Amino acid sequence: MTESSGETEATPSDSVDDGLETPPRSGILGMVQRHKFFSGAALLLIFVGVAAAWTQLRPLLAPEFRNISYEVPDAPQLVATTEETLYRIDPSQSEAAYEVDETFAGSKPTRTRGTTNGIAGDFAINATSPENSRVGEIVVDLEQLHSDDSLRDTRLRSAYLESYSFPLATFSNAKLVGLPQKLNQGQQYEFEMQGDLRVKSTTLPATWKVTARQSDNKLTATATTTVAMSEYEIGPISLAGMLRTGDEVTLTMNLVAVDPSTASITTQITAPPSPEKVENAPSFKTEVMPVLATNCASCHNTDAMGSHHWKLDTAQDASTYAHALGVVTTARYMPPWPASDKGVPLAHSKALDEKTIAMLAEWADAGGPLDVAEDTPIRPSAQAKVTKIRKDKSLEMPKPYTGSLANRNDYRCFEIDPGLTEATFITGFEFIPDQIKQIHHAQVFQIAASARASLQQLEGTNLAKVPDGQPGWSCYTGTGAGAAVSASGEKSAGSKLIGGWAPGQDPASFKGAGILFQPGDTLVLQMHYHYADSVTPDQSSFVMQTEPGTSSLREITVMNPLAPVEIPCPPGATEPLCDRAAALEDNVKLYGPSGKFIEQGLLRACKKTAEELAVGLNGTYSSSCDSAVPFDGQIIQVLGHMHTLGRSFRMTLWPDTPQEKVLLDIPDWNFDWQMLYELQTPVDVAKGDKIRIECSWNRDADPLRAKRYIVFAEGTEDEMCFNTYSIIPPALAPSPAANAAKP
Repeated sequence: MTESSGETEATPSDSVDDGLETPPRSGILGMVQRHKFFSGAALLLIFVGVAAAWTQLRPLLAPEFRNISYEVPDAPQLVATTEETLYRIDPSQSEAAYEVDETFAGSKPTRTRGTTNGIAGDFAINATSPENSRVGEIVVDLEQLHSDDSLRDTRLRSAYLESYSFPLATFSNAKLVGLPQKLNQGQQYEFEMQGDLRVKSTTLPATWKVTARQSDNKLTATATTTVAMSEYEIGPISLAGMLRTGDEVTLTMNLVAVDPSTASITTQITAPPSPEKVENAPSFKTEVMPVLATNCASCHNTDAMGSHHWKLDTAQDASTYAHALGVVTTARYMPPWPASDKGVPLAHSKALDEKTIAMLAEWADAGGPLDVAEDTPIRPSAQAKVTKIRKDKSLEMPKPYTGSLANRNDYRCFEIDPGLTEATFITGFEFIPDQIKQIHHAQVFQIAASARASLQQLEGTNLAKVPDGQPGWSCYTGTGAGAAVSASGEKSAGSKLIGGWAPGQDPASFKGAGILFQPGDTLVLQMHYHYADSVTPDQSSFVMQTEPGTSSLREITVMNPLAPVEIPCPPGATEPLCDRAAALEDNVKLYGPSGKFIEQGLLRACKKTAEELAVGLNGTYSSSCDSAVPFDGQIIQVLGHMHTLGRSFRMTLWPDTPQEKVLLDIPDWNFDWQMLYELQTPVDVAKGDKIRIECSWNRDADPLRAKRYIVFAEGTEDEMCFNTYSIIPPALAPSPAANAAKP
């Protein structure tokens, strides 16, 4: 997230160099005002439930379920000479397979296997001069690959192999190495097959270890090789934090090839069998469907947040992926609830109870049988929690904004004026994205009326403050709003963070509390656009629910403690940006001065050194920082934030004391589920109470990320460590607006 503290006066004892400034003497904004930044790759969610930051990732599943054609692929055919015997692969007796180590939802690695019978190719064997034997091009249909999990298969085909565009893998230019001088019928031989393996648009040399036997007009062979998926740009595979694979994959061809002059070879193969439907399975109508309606439909119906991962509109959608439903619920990956029970009790847990999980597993193991029509719709039930707000004010970006592929991580600010003429509480809001697939996240800042003039100078400018003809202005290091000046002449922050959004969030609604605006205050919408392949003009909007400022509501303040990040390259890496100084300078080129001073300031503020944090243990790096609560009050909500290398997160109140209280513990970090957690019971805190945040990272969590030294920085490919917590004044304390209204 990104925050601007304006120009506050700092005392020598409190000041921090490199762009960090002291909190105002009132302490209302605490760390939010001291650190004039916080950007992020997927950040976020200040007052919302769930965010799935999927926009820069491929969908978990294909956009639509696709029927696969089980035809045998065509391969160039050889013509045998008089010295050769021709053998053609019989797909009904042959298969191509992959095996890879897979870790699911934090469990121990297991070996996963997928196969296809869609394989074709010819061999011309010269028994008297084996060195002259020939291997035709071998072709494998990747769309037909299947394993024990349809969810894995569809994700593999759509996002990694891209088999809808590159349906075939080929092995060509093969030569056989290590054969004897003569081949005898029925005798088994071991040798190598060397050639070129092409997957998608990448062709690399591959050597297969082969065991083969020739007998009775038939050639049987097993060939294996090991390749790195990363070299072919097809992995390692990561399914939204749920499933990860290793980089090395073992490929095997179990082949039976026959003489086409004496045997017919099929051009069709059989689709993988569907799971057998068994009797006495849980009823879909009375047991399974109510669970899906209450816990899944609001996220996975068409156009809802999770439909890009998996679409659940009908009973058939559930049955098609029954096995996957059983797996993700048994592993407690779904419904999402990453927080552990080590901290204080959290409200509105989405976790299913043991009885429900067991019932879904039993239904899945039975093959997902239906006792309703396949097209029976599944819609959110009355029990499904869907937040709704009044749309008292609707604010739209002034004009559509069009970014550029030359700036793939684009931070742009836009003023959206609510036109307030009297004190007003915001008691709920909803961000409505326009071009959702290119919006990484959005943040909303309150700008004091006396600081609005500074925004006019920024309108229509780029990072160098040079006019660029576009609406809004470049804003990597904050909104750019100057200091606010009160009626007494005291300076304070010109802007403060009040909310955030990431794809998939519900509207936010506050009970008994609100964010107080004074007459003339405005809003700045900071957008983080991340462009992949194209750019579409965006004109997003923001909806507010309001109450009069004289209402007896408690004012919400959002705090953002931060910690530094120091993640060096793996040992032996020689890329230029593995040098820390070079990486910092590159961040400056990308994001302006904040690309360098944020990390320097955090190290100073948290009393850490880069050297101590860069010492990892088994590839894991960690960091922490202590901050002080700015005023007496009650903490009501907490959230943690890291990027895709995150491993664990913890937020602790009163650390290292007998009263230590964990407010949030996430032992297995999931980038795609960065939730705002409401405490069941608000926790009372006093001004000066210590809060500690702790983060850890592991590069193995995102093995495809480019090698560079990583620090706390703005981009999606960088890292962060921070949390937000919402704090309100103690119970029964009157609101500032209510006080002002008294005679």
